[in-house]
Amino acid sequence: MRHFEYSFVVNAPLDKVWAFHDDPTALPKVMTGPVKMHVHHVDRPLQPGSRILMTMQAGPIRRRWNVRLRAREAPRFFTDEQIEGEGPFRQWRHTHAFEVIDAQRTRVIDRLEYEPPFGLLGKIADALFGSIIMRGMFASRARATRRWLESQALDEAAPAGAEQLAK
Repeated sequence: MRHFEYSFVVNAPLDKVWAFHDDPTALPKVMTGPVKMHVHHVDRPLQPGSRILMTMQAGPIRRRWNVRLRAREAPRFFTDEQIEGEGPFRQWRHTHAFEVIDAQRTRVIDRLEYEPPFGLLGKIADALFGSIIMRGMFASRARATRRWLESQALDEAAPAGAEQLAK
């Protein structure tokens, strides 16, 4: 299995960061780069065994990508795993972890274990380009996550009626 890890800091408290990531329907909000995700169904309540049924789109190419929640310990982490044969990878396990830095900052850590598709050709392509592609995709997700959560924090911090004063 290949391994990849990416972490970033969000200027938002743990409870807000957890709530955002704990909602699979938020995924399209952070997949704003060339790869888009569409969430079609989420088994609720979220718990180990819950399925999340999605479609991944890269340009004109669309691919079903269904995962199952393997572990969940709120608000510390959750792990999802591609259902065998129902996604773009031979195997995919993604742990989303969260650490408090202080009352207003949270570290988000994405840990991946995966096997690329297409056998030997996929392994060669992954060795040449995989980390570059993953790093770019997760950097884009980090920017979108920060933008989304930090704008929410600003909206909540604005005094009542402040929008009227700005007009």
